[in-house]
Amino acid sequence: MVDKTVDIRRHDDTIEFHEHGNEAEVTTIIVGQTIRWENRDAKAHRLVSNVKVDGMPLFDTGIIGPGEHVDLMVDIELYTKAGGKAANVIRIKYHSTDDEGSTGELQILSAARRGRL
Repeated sequence: MVDKTVDIRRHDDTIEFHEHGNEAEVTTIIVGQTIRWENRDAKAHRLVSNVKVDGMPLFDTGIIGPGEHVDLMVDIELYTKAGGKAANVIRIKYHSTDDEGSTGELQILSAARRGRL
């Protein structure tokens, strides 16, 4: 099951990330939920986190072709590797490898934190 969908779009030669059709500065997701990135652009994109673990991005979607999508389940391992603690909130910026100046951001809540917001 997909909990959040973010569209990848191009506007004036810049990559933008839109949640539910609106430009999303931050997409909020809870540990255990799944985010879907849908490529609504004419070019392929590969999204990677700015956060690195052992020199590698925390997540890498691989190539997402035009009209395709990739799902990522945000599990406790990803959350912990990003520095998340119990009852906490973390933020992870990400970008398309072909346009590092355009970033999206995930706000990830631990399951314990969900009831407190």
